[in-house]
Amino acid sequence: MSCAEQILAILDTHHAFEKAELKRLGQAIAEMDASPRLTAPFAHLRNFLEAHMMKEEQILFPSIQALEGGQFLDISCMIGGMRHEHDELSTYEVALRSAARDAGPLEDDILAFLDDLVEHARKEEEELFPAALALYEARASGSAPQPAAAAPAPTTSTTYRVARRTQGRCEECVRPVPAELRVYDDRVDLAKLCPEHGETVQLMSRSPEYWAELDEYYFRVNSENYPQRDYIVRMTESCNLDCPICLAKANTEETPDLDLSGLEKLLSERRGIKVDLMAAEPTLRADLEDWIRKVKASGNIAALHTNGLKLANREYAKKIAAAGVDEVFLQFDGFDEEANKALRGQPLLKARMKAIDNLRELGVSTSLIVVIARGLNEEQVGETFRFALRPENTHIKEVFYLGLRMLGSLRDSAKAEGNPLADSTLMPDEIIEMLTEQEAPIRRDDVRAFNKLYFAMLSALKVKKCLYVQHYLVIRDDKGGYRPVSELMDMASMEAAAERYANRVDHDHPFLAKAGLLKELSKQGLRPAMWPLLKDFVQLERLMENGMNLAEVPQRMLLLGFITACDPHNFDADVAVNCGKGELSVDGGFIESGAVANVNREARFDETDKRPGARGRKRD
Repeated sequence: MSCAEQILAILDTHHAFEKAELKRLGQAIAEMDASPRLTAPFAHLRNFLEAHMMKEEQILFPSIQALEGGQFLDISCMIGGMRHEHDELSTYEVALRSAARDAGPLEDDILAFLDDLVEHARKEEEELFPAALALYEARASGSAPQPAAAAPAPTTSTTYRVARRTQGRCEECVRPVPAELRVYDDRVDLAKLCPEHGETVQLMSRSPEYWAELDEYYFRVNSENYPQRDYIVRMTESCNLDCPICLAKANTEETPDLDLSGLEKLLSERRGIKVDLMAAEPTLRADLEDWIRKVKASGNIAALHTNGLKLANREYAKKIAAAGVDEVFLQFDGFDEEANKALRGQPLLKARMKAIDNLRELGVSTSLIVVIARGLNEEQVGETFRFALRPENTHIKEVFYLGLRMLGSLRDSAKAEGNPLADSTLMPDEIIEMLTEQEAPIRRDDVRAFNKLYFAMLSALKVKKCLYVQHYLVIRDDKGGYRPVSELMDMASMEAAAERYANRVDHDHPFLAKAGLLKELSKQGLRPAMWPLLKDFVQLERLMENGMNLAEVPQRMLLLGFITACDPHNFDADVAVNCGKGELSVDGGFIESGAVANVNREARFDETDKRPGARGRKRD
């Protein structure tokens, strides 16, 4: 039996069965109000197994199939990683098998499920992995025959090293393809090889040492698959704008507004999550205020994402504030109206400034979402930062810099007739570089150290977070100035503490690693520069654990974020597993990874011949 046939058999039998049983057993255990002796080991195994199967389906299996099809890929490290995960799964399996005695009538079903899991691992260990490794060794030695129609293998260059192998998406057909991260002297690339469309490359960073160190650290402290605590709810695919860069490709198809019964169920089951009411323009929903109230009444955080046009109306803004919205994420791409026209199709500064005024007067905490395009509005990185620092803008708690991405309307126009903005996409590292060039007090090394500490804290608190979301922190003064966090904390000591945390997580109990990290942080509180802000930093730590509700972020703090949206160009399956946002939508239902939802939506867009704006704009 070929490797491809073995993989198909595993997917059709074990993966299909285990996915269905995880869902069914999870529901049954929840309904029986079982004790933690059963629920805890089941939850641990479920989270780990779901992530394990995703890695197999999106990374390992396609790589083995590509190898069998004639491409030369080093799968030995991937298989080694899967074997390590099998060892971990065995530990979870034994624990759940012991706990199954508390499952009552479900005991036999749980044991049957675990028996299948053991057989699943055996088939891979004894049949698939040896066959795949034998094929790899034959290809490496040149003894294996190459299929006549095989795509040319990528050339190996001494000018780069491969930092990590993963699975990407073909930029043309959006199918999963093998990918690798190449570190050169002057940049980092994500190279993807599609058997049909060849190799494509996405620039990830022009600061290779910075990128490689954070990438390596991120995966050291994100070995677990934590539960999702933040969900995007795509309430409508209608919009009162036709932005040339619309990620949602709004106003294209006759898509009904989302039936929010799924959100109702989520709110009934969960507490302490963030609910992002967005896409394409949620203020067009007549029932938006009711849903804000429902989110708040359920004990969760209500976040509104909007272009701000309706919030420019004072009376409408008052209704949204009265409904209890916690935070508003406002599209604000800067003060250059020519750039606004290129990005959004029309000048918007006047309406956005009015929306900001209304949010200030109503006391609504605000995050500015600033789309930055290469060669178009790069100077707006510093401009919007200084604007947010103005003394009257203490309600602006955060500025998120979003690098332009090839999604939705932009990707459609680039494929159809070409679009100059297609060459203007950016990754977070490049925007960090822009900020440090425009704001001398903010140094790149300090941003790196801060993000190591940030990733360590989220790991210790078991919060899912994306590698493509990086942060920094400044402290406002009363005159529109600021102090970087590096002036208050010893960043070298904090980076060393983050490294010690990673080492402890690798070798010690996670509880001991967390305790050690908190001890190191408490030492920083003894520094004289920290005394006036100690209460604020304790509050920030609490918010990281319980959901970053901007309404509770101390006014003296301004958070900075450097982010991207996952598209077919930059998609990295290893990162997507840890996406910090799930999604509920009409076309995708519930998906635990917003990154996966993005590329799946692009694949669906490719199947339609409808163009952005074809349906007509909804203006109310």
